[in-house]
Amino acid sequence: MNPGPSLTPAKAGVRAGLLCRCPHCGKGPLFTGFLKVVDRCAACGFDFTRLNTGDGAAIFIMQIAGGIVVFGALFVQVAYNPPIWAMLLAALPLVAGLSLGLMRPGKGVMIALQMRSSPAGGGGRVGEADPTTGPRSGGGGQPLVPTPAVGPLRHPSDGPPPLKGEE
Repeated sequence: MNPGPSLTPAKAGVRAGLLCRCPHCGKGPLFTGFLKVVDRCAACGFDFTRLNTGDGAAIFIMQIAGGIVVFGALFVQVAYNPPIWAMLLAALPLVAGLSLGLMRPGKGVMIALQMRSSPAGGGGRVGEADPTTGPRSGGGGQPLVPTPAVGPLRHPSDGPPPLKGEE
């Protein structure tokens, strides 16, 4: 009997993130606390210190939970017209429960997607860091180059700008 199609590495990483496991190996735990990411995977040694999801997971989860609760409350209000205190009594715990319940899997998926889309997997093993490149999240792996000095900013009350050659 065929056990079914095997998952691609990208899908396996996202699935491991949903299960709060290491997206690199799928075995080690991803969190030490509620949302505190481990420094290194206990199973494969993958370095998570270079990954930073920021508040991305929280933003998506709040949008998802808020959308579900708001549209559900709108439907109930139109269909049954309950008192507002009953709507609040049901909606507030529901949105809090959905937000807290989806936060860890959401952050795990964000970490897995960041690992998948950044060069060299976003983290890596000890000793693989290149000191000449910036952080992988948003830096694109470009070398760090000092920015050129910029002249003073002009304000409209300073008058018209000088003509070319008269500076």
